[in-house]
Amino acid sequence: MLSLCWWAAVLLLFFRRELGVWFGGGSGTGSPLAGAGSGDLGSSRLPHRWENGVESFDGGELLAPVTDDLMGKAKMPEGMSMVASGDFGFVGDGSREEQVGLVPDVLEELKTVFQLLAAQDGTKTDFLLLMKPVREQFPGIGSSPALLRINAFIRDHAPFHLSVQELEDLWD
Repeated sequence: MLSLCWWAAVLLLFFRRELGVWFGGGSGTGSPLAGAGSGDLGSSRLPHRWENGVESFDGGELLAPVTDDLMGKAKMPEGMSMVASGDFGFVGDGSREEQVGLVPDVLEELKTVFQLLAAQDGTKTDFLLLMKPVREQFPGIGSSPALLRINAFIRDHAPFHLSVQELEDLWD
């Protein structure tokens, strides 16, 4: 008896529209316990205001037309631009010599010399003594076209003043 009452309540609460159509021959009711024909509230679906202008896909085709966004198109952050994959690179001027070769090797040795000078509080005399092995390791650097760049590096990183003549004499 309790099971029968339970299933009757479930049918009335959850299937009231279907029961109203089946028993009354008309549309379902709005109230779960009301009989058939007491109103036409639940017969049609009510429109929702959020459905207006919503894109919906049916079989891969767009049913509603796409309108402009409320805020407009997205803007790229300042300083950023879109480029093709072939239009950028990670090498400076495109010359591999800046990364591999004689000049970068000399600059690395000079960095080591300057680190030793900084650690031992070296003087100009110490610098000249430390430069002798570097000069012997790279004998052709005195005639290199990149000598100006190397001398500029030395001038910028030396903790003391070096004249132009002293810089030229380093590599002779």
